[in-house]
Amino acid sequence: MGVLLLGLNLCFFILGFALNGISFEETHRNFFDFDVTLLLLSLVISLLVLILWLVNYFKNNMLKSFYPTSKYHVYKEWGLIFLLCFGISSPIYWYNLGKETRYRSYFSREELEKRCVTLRAGSFFLDGSYSYHESDNTVETDVVAVDTVTVDNVETNGEAQNYFMYRGKKYKNTSLLNKNVNSYILFDEKSDSIAIEKLKFWLVTQQKDSLKQLFTDYLKIVKEHQLEANINAEQWLSLINDYPLFEKSHTIGPQMTNDEYYPNIYNNQSVVRDTIDRYIARDNTGTEQEFYKYYVPEKKLNFNYARMADAHEDPDVNLETLIIPVYFALALSLLILSFRVTSGRSWLIGLIAVIILNIILGIFSVIISSSFTYGIGYCVAFVIVSVLFFNTVGQNRTKGYSGVVLNLFLWLLPGLIPLLYELLESYLHYEYIGIDTINLQYSTANQFKQWLENHVFEINWTNIFLVSIAMLFIGKKIRLWRGIAEA
Repeated sequence: MGVLLLGLNLCFFILGFALNGISFEETHRNFFDFDVTLLLLSLVISLLVLILWLVNYFKNNMLKSFYPTSKYHVYKEWGLIFLLCFGISSPIYWYNLGKETRYRSYFSREELEKRCVTLRAGSFFLDGSYSYHESDNTVETDVVAVDTVTVDNVETNGEAQNYFMYRGKKYKNTSLLNKNVNSYILFDEKSDSIAIEKLKFWLVTQQKDSLKQLFTDYLKIVKEHQLEANINAEQWLSLINDYPLFEKSHTIGPQMTNDEYYPNIYNNQSVVRDTIDRYIARDNTGTEQEFYKYYVPEKKLNFNYARMADAHEDPDVNLETLIIPVYFALALSLLILSFRVTSGRSWLIGLIAVIILNIILGIFSVIISSSFTYGIGYCVAFVIVSVLFFNTVGQNRTKGYSGVVLNLFLWLLPGLIPLLYELLESYLHYEYIGIDTINLQYSTANQFKQWLENHVFEINWTNIFLVSIAMLFIGKKIRLWRGIAEA
């Protein structure tokens, strides 16, 4: 089974790497792509492997046949079950790891960051959103300055709402100087602000060589990926450089087409159609579209470089997402082990008892309307089944219904620490409400609450580790329990 699952997960990793090459022609993700098919395929294969394994695994049970075993045998057997369950539950994880490994293989982080700096700067000069300036009586104190650049606070009279001040001069909000950039996860907000200020500084000081070099570097990336742009660096600079106010800079599109053309939208007098830098034509399907006269493939570049940046900076496959198949493997391994060491009858009764317990706790939680009810009830139930099981083993009584108790004990064990975490967080929440806002920042309860929220995944990994350690002790007790007479 180990060799089979190792080969299965390796195949999914290779599929993830091989099938997810980046096509720079894409501008959006297709959610009905091959990933969904692979997900369904992995579920079917995992289920078939699990069934075939369990059929053979339960045929010969040395624990039920009273073969001599070492005191750590149950723990070692559970460990093997857990590893196999992880192999069964993780093919799609390895597929995604292969996919993100492929994304990271295109460029090193340093090279990718260098390219994203160029693409971010280039997006400033393309059709996009403008910055928003609030008109109030407060002075902006968080403006980032580059070299000798200074940004004055916005005028507060009604007329000034359509303008903003920069280096002592008034500009319209629709001026090129007021544009935003397309950012990437590699950069923080401060970095974006500095980049924007640098570009504005180049424009107002007419550093044409720097601007032209930027456009040249941008178009070099375009050419490298065999994409299409209908302007060169000289034309780009000429089209946007409406010095000194930058109010009539030509619009450079982030792709060839803008949107489907709807004539009725321009019946509203507040919406004016751009007839200088856009034109209406029919596409290959015969649909009327708005086309840009001048364009570069910004949308294609932004989408695909964002995917590569995400794979480097914030990959979907990490310790936080690994916890999903690990928890599934933990739960499944305890279900299998409990069936292995008890009887099918005890296992089924235990399953019904767990369902009834959750229904009762759910009803009481609704009736009492308290966030503590379920957690407290769960912990009380765990304490009761723990006492009953260890009392049976300690006093060497007949088994009776202790098989059902053992099943409940094993199944409730992994949820104990997460439920205690929820109870503690709920308690701290009520403490948080009772603190006045002046002393809130310095409250020990609030600081501990923030710590818990920031370390939720570490707490879950600690829970998995502690359950694994506890199983070493529990396995010895299960072996002793197996030796007790049935009646």
